[in-house]
Amino acid sequence: MGFAICVFALGIAVVINIFFKRIDIPVIIGYIVTGVIIVYAFDLRAISASEDLNKIAEFGIVFLMFMIGLEFSFTRIKAMKQEVLIFGSLQMILTSSVFFLINHYFFKFDIATSIVIASAFSLSSTAIVLKSFEESKVVGTSYGKNALGILIMQDIAVIPILLMVAMLSNKEAELVPLVTKTIISAIVVLFILFVPGKFVASKILKFAADTHMDEIFMGTVLFIVLGSALLSEYFEFSHSLGAFVAGMVISSSKYKHQVEADLTHFRDIFLGLFFVTVGMQVNLEFLLQHFFIIGLFLCVVMILKVGVIFSTLKLLGKGAKVSLKTALALSQIGEFSFAIFLMSQQNGLLKTNEGSKVLQGLIDAGILDSSFSVADMDQILTLMVILSMIATPFILKNLRKLTLLFLPKEKAGEIVPEYCDIAQSGNMPMMRNHIVVCGYGTFGQETVNWLKEHSVQYIAIDYNLSRVERGLARGDNVMFGNVGQKSIIEQLNLEESRAVIIAVDNTSHIKNICEVILDKAPNCNIIAKVTTQEQEIELGDMKLHFVINEKKEIAKILAHAALAPREE
Repeated sequence: MGFAICVFALGIAVVINIFFKRIDIPVIIGYIVTGVIIVYAFDLRAISASEDLNKIAEFGIVFLMFMIGLEFSFTRIKAMKQEVLIFGSLQMILTSSVFFLINHYFFKFDIATSIVIASAFSLSSTAIVLKSFEESKVVGTSYGKNALGILIMQDIAVIPILLMVAMLSNKEAELVPLVTKTIISAIVVLFILFVPGKFVASKILKFAADTHMDEIFMGTVLFIVLGSALLSEYFEFSHSLGAFVAGMVISSSKYKHQVEADLTHFRDIFLGLFFVTVGMQVNLEFLLQHFFIIGLFLCVVMILKVGVIFSTLKLLGKGAKVSLKTALALSQIGEFSFAIFLMSQQNGLLKTNEGSKVLQGLIDAGILDSSFSVADMDQILTLMVILSMIATPFILKNLRKLTLLFLPKEKAGEIVPEYCDIAQSGNMPMMRNHIVVCGYGTFGQETVNWLKEHSVQYIAIDYNLSRVERGLARGDNVMFGNVGQKSIIEQLNLEESRAVIIAVDNTSHIKNICEVILDKAPNCNIIAKVTTQEQEIELGDMKLHFVINEKKEIAKILAHAALAPREE
């Protein structure tokens, strides 16, 4: 039965997303719809919110946070201190305060319930926003940078929020010992991951890369990611924090680009599973019965979040256009809110107030049931999170139109996109008008030497670690990575390059490399060499810029040399 469910789920997800892609609906919605269908097709409502299922789905968040960590180092976080520390902290404080006041003084909820709901509503969806930003290549814009900084602070804030929920649940717990234990644990985790962890990770990645076996390298990367997540869990922190720190550890190494390429598909698959489990938590009967009130509450929450974030950024000197785009992008309720609501309900922190005039008025109007309970409130909160996630891809896709709608006097779009270090590859600047040399063997090294002698900007790439290390030692601009992977190709800014030279000695790989490059940058000027007439004909059908038959060219050189007069 379990195998049949998996096969059915996979088939449904594929069919739905193919259809949604044709009508330009984000695949995230397809995964959520798949979860809804699975629950009702197999009557799985009893296990839809099971802890084991949620733990499996959490792998998507773990891989996402690791990929985010890959784009960071302490230097980059220092460069983003305004976005992370100032924008992020103020957003959390002000948004939580607004929702706390509304819950406590308008709905008359008790302090614990008000704090829980306010904290959850202050979070946004890292999974959806960053995946959308990566796909649309806007992480480096001003509003992308602001949103990313705020999201990082929110992910960090999840730890004290869950700690606060634990303290509210345990009335006998003493604040000072609990906080002290948490701080000490955090220091230990960071020390282990950054000091011996960085050395160990670099060494085992070097050994794995030296094997020249993709499965060994990928298995090593998975071990580092999951091991760091497990270490974080051991010290009672979230898996995602350990994965994020592990990403930061590897971000400054030469393996960063290949690690990122290898894990992209794992991240996407597990994120898809995460959103399937989100869809499995949708109670259609309850949603249809209470759709009006859920939609009304959600609209109020999202409008308030937009207002708070927009006002905060404006007061801190950001332009209206950038502030509004940032606010709209972060207007949803985040995935970590599920964990906060679940933990709070299990510990009896979510409570209704029969004396609330607002709730009583909604009951009298027939909008809420007269038997409105804590379970009903939890279901409303959960559905608000899910519906906000469903709405987010459409909001992100139409940021420009929404900006024009609310700020008609502002020019739409970024006039000059402000690309930050996060959008760049490692320590290398984002190149333009450069030569890409694929392969750093004898042929590639000679090509690089010629380019250096003639002061031509270039970047070389090779999957042989020892070659890369020798090149870096010589001061050459060379990176470690498999040029046959699309995600590695994206790092090379091919659209802005002058040409790509395929300097690979193994001619059997040339066609695959050319296909990957042309798929990403169809107008790219590719120069490739071959050794046989058959290979020349085969590559000739791909409409490359130049295909050079090395035997023919060497023959011409030899013939010219033979006919040249001998010097006396």
